Amino acid sequence: MCPHTGRARLGYDRARVLLDKYAGLDLHQLRHSAATHLGDAEIPLQLIMGKTRHKNPRTAMRYVKPGAEAIAKVTEVLAPRHRTH
Repeated sequence: MCPHTGRARLGYDRARVLLDKYAGLDLHQLRHSAATHLGDAEIPLQLIMGKTRHKNPRTAMRYVKPGAEAIAKVTEVLAPRHRTH
């Protein structure tokens, strides 16, 4: 039972069976996909690890691949500011 809503929740095994049967998905793939989406949203690695329950940062980092836009933001932060006078 969900402590917040009082509704019944699926156990891991039942969710795995239903996802495979009706969607052809692997529950573990969804975990990785969620980590990737969180990384794309620039969520800090520590929070991603908390959500996915990864213990090792190196394991979680494989799902966090910064795109060109994120790299450009970092470059902008590091770039020296031009003087305007």
